[in-house]
Amino acid sequence: MREVRLQQLHDAVVERGTVQVPRLATQFGVSQETIRRDLDHLAQLGLVVRTRGGAVAPGSSLTERDLHLRAQENRLEKRAIARAVVDRLVTDGISIGLDGGSTTLEIARALRNRRVTVVTNSLSAINELAGTDATLVVLGGTFRARSMSVVGAMTERAADQLHCDLALISAPAMTVEQGPMDTDLEGIEVKRAFIRRAHRTYAVVDHTKLGRTAFATICEPTDLSGLVTDDGADVSALEAFRALGLDVIIGTRNDA
Repeated sequence: MREVRLQQLHDAVVERGTVQVPRLATQFGVSQETIRRDLDHLAQLGLVVRTRGGAVAPGSSLTERDLHLRAQENRLEKRAIARAVVDRLVTDGISIGLDGGSTTLEIARALRNRRVTVVTNSLSAINELAGTDATLVVLGGTFRARSMSVVGAMTERAADQLHCDLALISAPAMTVEQGPMDTDLEGIEVKRAFIRRAHRTYAVVDHTKLGRTAFATICEPTDLSGLVTDDGADVSALEAFRALGLDVIIGTRNDA
């Protein structure tokens, strides 16, 4: 329940710009001291800035945005990642778990002519792969228009029953210390189910997301087999991921 409240608190701060403890305590039906502790926790994560009696939204705070907006950003980097995934990690006949992110959508486009089985909760990826050489396994659940994906307990249970050879996990933020992070709690649970059941898991994150933080950690960095990013990434950051034992694959934007 606290995790849900923290998400709702963060949403309230971002939506209003500034909030006060008494109003939040009334809104959420908890004590003012509980709200103060929650805001302190969000401030430690860098998601809000504490003020006297409340909090404000920092300019760098990450919030979930519509998929169609995210898909337009860093397209060259995402194509480079998709090409690297297909060239380095994909062989015909394997099963691949794809989440509902914009980078994994680009990977779905690159898989159109490959004879693989794709397990996904992304309606956009389904549209890309329908009628192609790929076999589709579609996870059911509750539709979220913002991410164009399905989530919820039904989705998580279905994902938890399938063992993929490879899971590809997108994220809006990733650090060496905390691993990949996201802002959508329901989407995170689906990603975690993919990770639990996959033989190998790679984070697929373009260089602009490295070093950033978001609301919640998807998994520990050591839960991953590797990272696929683009050649705009900082060399020292990549070496830090390699030092953890991750296989770091770099896509070249000139080849995308």
